[in-house]
Amino acid sequence: MTRFFFFAVSAALFLLAPAQAAKARAWIAPETAMVCDGALEGGERPGFDESGCVRTPLYDVDPQGRLVWVRMTVSLPPDASAAPLGIFTGALASREIWWNGARIGAEGVPGAMREAEKPGNIDSELYLPPALIEPGDNLLVLKMSSFHNRVRLRAPMHYAALAPYGEGKAAALRVYGPGLLAAGALLAAAIYFAGAFAANRRDLSLLFIALMSAFAVAQFAAEAARGAVDYPYPLHLARLVAIAAFAFGFQIAATAYVAHRFAPARWPLYVAAAAAVTLAFIPFARGFDAKALAALLVPTPFALAAALYGARARAKGAWVAALALAGYAALILFEGGRFLDRTFFFAAGALAVVFFIDQLTALSRARNAAAEAGKRAARAELELLQRRIAPHFLMNTLNALTEWVEQDPKTGVKMIDALAGEFRFLSQTSGRAFIPLADEIALCRRHLEVMSYRVDRAFSLKADGVDGARPVPPGVLHTLVENAFTHGRFADGAEFILSEEQTTRETLLTLTAPPPDRAAARREPGREGLAYVKGRLEAAYGDRASVTSGPTTEGGWRTVIALPKTKEPR
Repeated sequence: MTRFFFFAVSAALFLLAPAQAAKARAWIAPETAMVCDGALEGGERPGFDESGCVRTPLYDVDPQGRLVWVRMTVSLPPDASAAPLGIFTGALASREIWWNGARIGAEGVPGAMREAEKPGNIDSELYLPPALIEPGDNLLVLKMSSFHNRVRLRAPMHYAALAPYGEGKAAALRVYGPGLLAAGALLAAAIYFAGAFAANRRDLSLLFIALMSAFAVAQFAAEAARGAVDYPYPLHLARLVAIAAFAFGFQIAATAYVAHRFAPARWPLYVAAAAAVTLAFIPFARGFDAKALAALLVPTPFALAAALYGARARAKGAWVAALALAGYAALILFEGGRFLDRTFFFAAGALAVVFFIDQLTALSRARNAAAEAGKRAARAELELLQRRIAPHFLMNTLNALTEWVEQDPKTGVKMIDALAGEFRFLSQTSGRAFIPLADEIALCRRHLEVMSYRVDRAFSLKADGVDGARPVPPGVLHTLVENAFTHGRFADGAEFILSEEQTTRETLLTLTAPPPDRAAARREPGREGLAYVKGRLEAAYGDRASVTSGPTTEGGWRTVIALPKTKEPR
């Protein structure tokens, strides 16, 4: 059901995008303008003669660090004044607006120097009186200055056009409306996966999806801010920086997710390389749109390489992720500058949907694996319990008990108490997932006490410096101690040693069994006991715990159980 929901949302976003774009109305905008330096005329309106002015494309008009006059010709049809019209301008500059020689209004106060200029809003919409509108050619003149930008920008002039009055906000809603749907879905995903990570902080994939979604939402908010809020043009630089930064954060989080999923051993290298190359490349990109596009495009090959690495290793979902990333990169290259405004949020939403489904599938597989591991551990525990109460074990123990009762009743009573204590411990812990390490040590010592009475030799367990409060799966050490007697004999008694070592990521519990009588049975522990230990560790910690064993140089046997650093069970 969850997968269907994400697929449905993704399809709706892509279908809504062209439908909304089709509703956009064409604005009447000039393509070129005559630009004159206002300082040459003393700030007065020039005559726009060819000798003192330069004709240039409208979007190349640059008032930064100077005062300029800009004249444009706007051709209107005969019925243009039938509906109320407005003059729409957008620029990183203060400006005054004239139409056919009449002053219509101003956005800020342009001036010949920084102190004389009062910054205006980046976007302006002024009502155009119908009496000033003439069929055919009309003259639109702007007096502009821009002294308050902290850095020089590549394209400070954004647009100048005529459109139905009130169309500005409606146009912004049409541009950003479909993206709002994608941003809403991404916001829900960010909250969901952030909550999932808070509940299970060991799964970094949940964090990366939450960050990826949050950065996409933040980028949408920065993009849509221009249509939703009127702000002075000097703040536009902060908006551009924010868009580029959020784009970088989104793509690095996406790269981290893919690398962590499909190249887990090397994921920090992929992320570090992607971030370093991107940060080195961004300063050479001309314009903030190019910088934001670089922030999205440059890390993508690293994510794609991680997905292909996983595909080569036959990781499930790797090919789907690789194809999604390839399509995403192709859209960036094909759309160019339009990608940020028109396509990014839908492409990001689609990419996020792929990752959502992949993560949900991975979580489902992990739950199934954990359930299967639990079943295997339960079966192993049952087999071990059956082995513990096998007839030969009871027969040998009862025979020894009979001899002690006949020869030394007091010792026989102590053996009965020790045996009863061991079975009491077993019954108390068999149904629990975790017990304190101190209880596990006590169980081992009970078994050693029984064996001491049984063969009339002293056995002990030394466990200095271990954390008795640490939770461990029951029976893991008891099984190893029991294995030592099942597969070896000790002629002179023995001391088992349990030690603990802390590393940066793990706690190592090492149980060392002493060398057995060389003339007796083999030293290697039985496979059934190790299978039980592995099964209990897998059920408790998944793949975050392990057990290894091997002989010591003195002839004994050493078994190392590596547990996750945290004391919290899975």
